[in-house]
Amino acid sequence: MSGNPPLKVLIIGQGRMGKAVEAVASRRGHTVVGSFGRKELKAGNWPDADVAVDFTVPESALAVFAACREKAVPLVSGTTGWSDHLEAVEASVRAAGHPMVWSPNFSLGVHLYRKAVKEVAAIMQQHAEFVPSIHEVHHTGKLDAPSGTAKAIGQDLQSLGVTGCAISAQRLAGVPGTHEVRWAGAIDNITLTHSALNREGFALGSVMAAEWLHHCPGPFDRIFGMQDIWG
Repeated sequence: MSGNPPLKVLIIGQGRMGKAVEAVASRRGHTVVGSFGRKELKAGNWPDADVAVDFTVPESALAVFAACREKAVPLVSGTTGWSDHLEAVEASVRAAGHPMVWSPNFSLGVHLYRKAVKEVAAIMQQHAEFVPSIHEVHHTGKLDAPSGTAKAIGQDLQSLGVTGCAISAQRLAGVPGTHEVRWAGAIDNITLTHSALNREGFALGSVMAAEWLHHCPGPFDRIFGMQDIWG
C-alpha cells in the first residue's frame, strides 16, 4: 500500500510498460479501471478514472494527450519521441487547465543521476581538455533513438554551457535502459553511468507521479516534471 487514498487508474498502452504499471498500481492499493490500446482510445468509451498513465508510442502521443484533455482526465505520460511538439502541447495544457505530468524517464534513480551529472558537468566545464559525450542503450523494441532521457541529459548539459555534445544510441535485446555520460581526455576518461535492472523503477515512478498529481492543487498552467515531484 502507498499510504495514499486508492485511485482509479486508467492505463493507456498495452505493452510491457503498461503491464508493469498495472502491477505496481495494484500493489500500491489502486484500482486499474481500464487498459486502453488504439482501438479502445478510438472507441471513446472511457471509465470513471482519477488519473491516466500513458506509455504508448510517439505517433499516438498527441492523440492521447488531446483525448485526456477532452475527457478532463489528469494525465501522467512517459511516452517519448514527440518533444518537437512540446510548446504546442504545453500551450494546450495551459489553455485547458489540464493536470499533466510528463517525463522521458520516471525512475527516481535516473532523476538522481541527472542531478549528479549536472554537478560533475559544472566542474568539468573548467577543464576543456575533456570532451563530453552521451551514449544510451535500450531494448530493440524502443522506437525512438536517441532516447528521450538521453536528449534530456543533453539539454541539462547545454543549460550549463556545454556545446557540441555528441549523443549516440544502441539497441540490444533485453536491455531495459542504460545511459552513460563520458568526459574523454588524452590520458584518462571520467564516466557516469545509470543502468536500469528492470522496468520496476519506471513503473513505480509513474504511479508515484499519479499519486502526486491527484493531490496537486495547481495551478495547471504548464506540464509538470520530475523536478516538481522530487525536487
